[in-house]
Amino acid sequence: MIFSFDTKKTVIFQFLKMSELPFLRYAGVLTQLFLYLFLVCFLLISVSFFGVILISTIVLVKISIFLLFCMVLFWEIYLFVELKIKSPTVGIENNKNEIALDAALGQDDYNLAEFLSLESCRVIEVAIKICKKRKLSEVVSEGILYALLLESKDIQNLIFRLGIDIKKLQADLKNYLEKQKKQKDFTLSFSPAFQKTIKGATKVSVERGYAVIGEKELFVALAKNDGFFKKILVENDLKEKDIENISLWLDKLEQTITKNKKFWMKENLSKMGSLGRSWASGFTNTLDEFSIDWSRIASKNVFGEIIGHQKEIKGVEMVLAKSSLSNALILGDVGVGRKSIIQAISQRCYLGVSLPELNYKRVVELDMISLLSRIQDQENLENTLDRILQEALLSGNVILVIDELDNFVEQKTQKLGKVDISGILAKYLLIPNFHFIGIASFDGLHKRLEQNPSFLEYFGKVEVSEISELDTIRILQNLALGLEKKHKILITYPSVREIINLTARYMPSTPFPKKAIDTLEEAVVYVNSLKEKVILPHHIAKIVSDKTQIPIGKMNFKEKEVLINLENLIHQRIVNQQEAVNEISVAMRRSRSGISSKKRPMGTFLFLGPTGVGKTETAKALAEIYFGGEEKMIRLDMSEFQSISDIPRLIGEISPVEQQGLLTTPVRENPFSLVLLDEIEKTHPNILNLFLQVFDEGHITDGQGRKIIFNNTIIICTSNAGAQLIFEGLEKGDSIQKDKLFEFLFSKGIYKPEFINRFDAVVVFHPLTPENLMDIAQLMFLNIAKNLKEKEIDFLITENLKEKIVALSYKPEFGAREMRRVMQDTVENSIAKALLSDKITKGDTIEINPENFDIIKIVNNNSNT
Repeated sequence: MIFSFDTKKTVIFQFLKMSELPFLRYAGVLTQLFLYLFLVCFLLISVSFFGVILISTIVLVKISIFLLFCMVLFWEIYLFVELKIKSPTVGIENNKNEIALDAALGQDDYNLAEFLSLESCRVIEVAIKICKKRKLSEVVSEGILYALLLESKDIQNLIFRLGIDIKKLQADLKNYLEKQKKQKDFTLSFSPAFQKTIKGATKVSVERGYAVIGEKELFVALAKNDGFFKKILVENDLKEKDIENISLWLDKLEQTITKNKKFWMKENLSKMGSLGRSWASGFTNTLDEFSIDWSRIASKNVFGEIIGHQKEIKGVEMVLAKSSLSNALILGDVGVGRKSIIQAISQRCYLGVSLPELNYKRVVELDMISLLSRIQDQENLENTLDRILQEALLSGNVILVIDELDNFVEQKTQKLGKVDISGILAKYLLIPNFHFIGIASFDGLHKRLEQNPSFLEYFGKVEVSEISELDTIRILQNLALGLEKKHKILITYPSVREIINLTARYMPSTPFPKKAIDTLEEAVVYVNSLKEKVILPHHIAKIVSDKTQIPIGKMNFKEKEVLINLENLIHQRIVNQQEAVNEISVAMRRSRSGISSKKRPMGTFLFLGPTGVGKTETAKALAEIYFGGEEKMIRLDMSEFQSISDIPRLIGEISPVEQQGLLTTPVRENPFSLVLLDEIEKTHPNILNLFLQVFDEGHITDGQGRKIIFNNTIIICTSNAGAQLIFEGLEKGDSIQKDKLFEFLFSKGIYKPEFINRFDAVVVFHPLTPENLMDIAQLMFLNIAKNLKEKEIDFLITENLKEKIVALSYKPEFGAREMRRVMQDTVENSIAKALLSDKITKGDTIEINPENFDIIKIVNNNSNT
């Protein structure tokens, strides 16, 4: 395949040579120099009018005219360089074939060098010189990277923000090039990686809608095609997508800066404002007293670029521009950027770039909280509100906004601090010239606004969902610039990316961009407290881990030790049941190491077996050891959910009186937890179907329409189903076969195959033997001994006592639960009576008579009853 690439045959190369001429290269500097000299001469001429004559006025005038001529000349040259030579369309304008960039990409014999920008052409020329100087066998893509690091300020800035040590990278790259294969006579040929880089950069430019190939496009292409650069990215935990994102952000930033410099543009002139607009409208004295004027804030250019929600902004504008019922209701969860839509509309209206019906109108938010706090009397409040609405209408240029509108539409008996404004507001919503925006959550919509359907009919609803991760990255990067300037710190791009990744996974209940912005601001405070100057990914992991109580980032020694020894730690509380303990331990290690699916729960298990064999105790042990305590266990008795009508109790319900879900609400509030579903076989089959989505996709939608994420949970279901079959097999001396057990469960319709197949493992718990009960008795006695030790009483555990307890409590069908009852009725009761009657006190050493369970005090190795 032919690769046509020759900079020498391009117009841009001629411009490059021209731009290197001193009078062209320094035209901007010379323009400023002659301007300052002209101002000095003009000042001297002005002084001469007051009798202070240092140089002849005629001479000064002649010098001034000469300096002014030179300034204009070099200004013209500067404009020629900036607008002609450095113009991004120069490649198209001077292309003899007048072929578009995307069309050239499809022609193998077309010289792609025609489309290089001035800066890119300079970089390629430097790359060729570097390879020629080192007598390489061909021009390699690493030469482009080295040239970018030397010549491009933009790429140096990006490397710095990526957290890569630029000096080390230059040194490593230089060493790499020195070691490449050399030849005596250099010939201008290009390596396969070089060719792919040029074609890749061309493709990136086409995708971004550019006319030429810039430095940042070369940089992005290198990330995809250059082996050396790929290795650097891996070493710095970066991906190709990261290079694309940060280069695109810098492009947008440069475009905004360039646009703002063009003061003659209509939009920039509009930012200066106009007195006539305010004078042409009516006065709103009362409204101004209880409001926030977003248009006035927009006039100060505070908002900057509004990122995301373009569809929703257009939707609100369309509703407001209607000839009647021009009232918009913005619906969305707190944190999705509802207020940013208001800011965008106020900015667009102020600049006159919105719809004709809305241009130059004021966007004013009524501060209902201030109004309610200052006016307590109901009648006075209604009169004031009516006057405010009337002022907004008569002014003719106000778009009125009320935030959290649902909080001020009450259908029940009025409470302190509550008010129903729907009656007063409805009168004005019908008037064509009245423009209104209400903001509400979906929760408020269902609880209050939908209870007043006649009021809701006045609105055009615009739903707002959370913005994309890419838009959130752009928001954070723009925000980072201001935070860096204010706090004198550096916020690296990997830290921004880590905020997106971690908050998306571990903070699902809060939407973008709120959770990302909050995390970034908290990270700045945290790093400042450490007296450090750079925010790195591990700082972000620390912030998110502290907020969610989920272990994130690199594991410390203690956590590694727990995971490695998890089986032994669980067996300190659980006797036998090796299979169950192994399955859970493997799942935990797999999840924490980051190799399991991030969309599913950390582990899903079905524990089958008779009662009292340790199914629930295993779940408690895991919650205690890894999740930090049994309070981290969400436990539901599924026998309480035996009909379809019980589903709202499980996932919550939309109603005037909110009902929290017994499953969804705890998981939403504690996403890092163990979910224990006891006696799952007793629940309704349709409720079992709800869990199919949870097991497969890791989420479920609750009754309020919220997405509840189970990615950071372990779900354990316990069931006694098939216990009789297990006992029958045990009596016959047969081992427990899972296939036979499943066949029995399916035939009885207890479970369906698709439900069983969703579990990571189905674990059969074996009935306990007398030997197992001896070990369990030891664990129980050790717990009693621990409690007595806290009272400074030593308890000696004898083999005879354990054998007696096992003999009294061995009933295979009840497992260890019968032992718990026997222990309470005998040992614990006896100790409790002795403590209450002061028969045993601090400093005593005791044991228990296995025959009658009397307390025996031991003093100086002699037993006394």
